[in-house]
Amino acid sequence: MYAETAVTPALSAIAPARHWARQRLSEVGIDDGRLDLLVLLVSELVTNAVAHADPPVVLRVHVDEERTRVEVTDGVRDVPVVRDPPPTALGGRGVMFVDRLASSWGTSEEEGDAAKAVWFELRHDDVSELGHFTTEH
Repeated sequence: MYAETAVTPALSAIAPARHWARQRLSEVGIDDGRLDLLVLLVSELVTNAVAHADPPVVLRVHVDEERTRVEVTDGVRDVPVVRDPPPTALGGRGVMFVDRLASSWGTSEEEGDAAKAVWFELRHDDVSELGHFTTEH
């Protein structure tokens, strides 16, 4: 499965992007701990793009037999870095979450209007090592 959607470059677009990703992933049968983990990581990438980058912002999801790959493109060439903020910091943990929870992640230069893509992959068999993970209350 492959799907993509344009994301409005505003913080108010984060929740709709999460919902869109949850719907697409549910449609292909991802409904265990992977779904909640994927949605959390989607939220982190989209948040970084709308908070720190320029349009266009595009969210892409690709699912195959072995893995799910999520990619967010934006209009800024600066790449995110893993930070380790102090416990009292209100932010700065998004890329750290992606780094620690995804099977792999990285960046790539893009052609056209987008300057870069930030992506992560979650191998379907890696989630079993995490146990049950949920972002819903």
